[in-house]
This record gives sequence, structure tokens and C-alpha cells, in this order.
Amino acid sequence: MTMSLDARLDDVEGLIRRQPAVAGHRWTLFQLLCVTEQWERAIQQLQVFAQLDPQHAQAAQAYRDLIRAERWRAKVLGGLAQPGFIVEAPSWVEKLAEALRLTAAGQTEAADSTREAALDQAPLVGGRGTTHSFDWIADSDSRLGPVCEIITAGRYRWLPFSDIVAWEIRRPAALVDLVWASCSLTLVDGTKAHGFMPARFPVIAHTLHNSAMQDALRLGNTTVWTDIGRTGVVAQGRKTWATSAGDAGLFELDVCAFAHDANATLAGRVAVIATASRGDLDGTA
Repeated sequence: MTMSLDARLDDVEGLIRRQPAVAGHRWTLFQLLCVTEQWERAIQQLQVFAQLDPQHAQAAQAYRDLIRAERWRAKVLGGLAQPGFIVEAPSWVEKLAEALRLTAAGQTEAADSTREAALDQAPLVGGRGTTHSFDWIADSDSRLGPVCEIITAGRYRWLPFSDIVAWEIRRPAALVDLVWASCSLTLVDGTKAHGFMPARFPVIAHTLHNSAMQDALRLGNTTVWTDIGRTGVVAQGRKTWATSAGDAGLFELDVCAFAHDANATLAGRVAVIATASRGDLDGTA
């Protein structure tokens, strides 16, 4: 029987009590704390890990930056902060951010109208992966839609799909890779961007009464969606793209090249994003 995340935490904490100077135990605990979104404790364990194993001090700093970016991400998705950008953001991206602020203020109707206006302007982007070919792609969480989340240089940023020519996403090799996936992107101007994509949507623990489901979401084994207003689709769990060919998980499109149609937009497709495989909190993929 698979151990729950809580049981795994208890197990490694027991190891640390018996062997507090073993750096590997601290690293395992750090990863579990990231998966369960216990950020303050994760930072504390990361600091101890770096003290016990100084050769990994640079990696520890990189993960501190990722935690800081993840916490900023939560503020952005909650409508309380602005995302960063790699290139100058078009007006429709600013409208997506404004829709989040309106939602946070309880102005759901205004948020819907603002998001619809953004999607009317967002260019349509098709592409091809190893196993998927599609005419359009968007984040399955409509708060993001036609923008890709990426953490570069320690900052959380939004990058329109229309600015991406290709990407490569490294498949997970460690538990923490289920939280942040290392990636390399090529932009339309030839720029190479290296960083991390969030591999999960934030899990809202108080909305879930099933601990097994909560673990599945935190480990990126499944996704659930819930609707807010006409256009709001909030996802939890595994990072999932909505495409014209159906949903695809982050690691299913680990290698992807994109094609751009300057005359097509996502107008009218918000209903598809909001209904394809979406429903109430019980819907999963």
C-alpha cells in the first residue's frame, strides 16, 4: 500500500530525530515539504541541508528563489500582485491580470467581461509535440489561458504562447520536480530562456475532504477544476493544457514546437476551455 504524504513526512522526521546530521534526510524532508506547500518549513530544512552539505549551497539558493517565486505566484493568481514578464506584455495580457484583480474584489461580472476581451485579442497558437498535434493551446486554468507560467532569474513571469517557438521540459527525476519542472524555451526573436515551469496548480486544502485526493493533487497525479462565473475555471493539481485535440499534462508535451496564426484569436474558445473536461470540484483528469 502506498504511504500517504503525511506518513512519509512522519517517517523522514523520525529519521532526522535519530540521525540529525545526515544531509540526505534533510533533502528528503525539504522535498516533501515543498510538495505539501509548507514553504516556511521547507526553507528552514533547505538552510540546514546547505549547512550540512556546503557543496550544494548554490542549488539551495536556487530552490529558495523558486519558493519565493511560488509564493508570489499565489498572490498573482489571487489578484493581489502583478506577474513579471520576459518581453513587453501586450494589452490583452494586462487584461488577464486585471480580471484576477476584479475577481479578488468580488466583481465577477466585470472580471468575466475583462477576460473575454483579453481572449478576443489573444493570438491563436497551434503546435506539435511528440504525441500530440493541435490547432490551439491554452492553460486549462482560464485565469491564465493563453499565457505560459515560467520562473526565470528567480522571478515568476507570464509569457504569451504567441511569443514561444519551442520548448523542452525535463521529465521528473526527483520528488521536487513534481513541483517545478526545469525547462528551456526558444522565443520568436530567437532568445533562449531557461528556467522552471510550475508543474502543479496550487491546491486549496480546505476545499478537499479526501486526504487521498489531496495527495493525488499535490503529487500531480490528477487535476480538478471548479467554475467561477462565466469564464473563470480554477484548476488544482497537475498542470494541464487545454488543446483542440483534448487535454494534455505538462510532461505529455515535454518537447513541443509551436505554429503561429496572426489572424486567429482565442475568441469564442473560452467556452471550450471552460467546459472541456471541466465541471465542479469532483471532475478529474
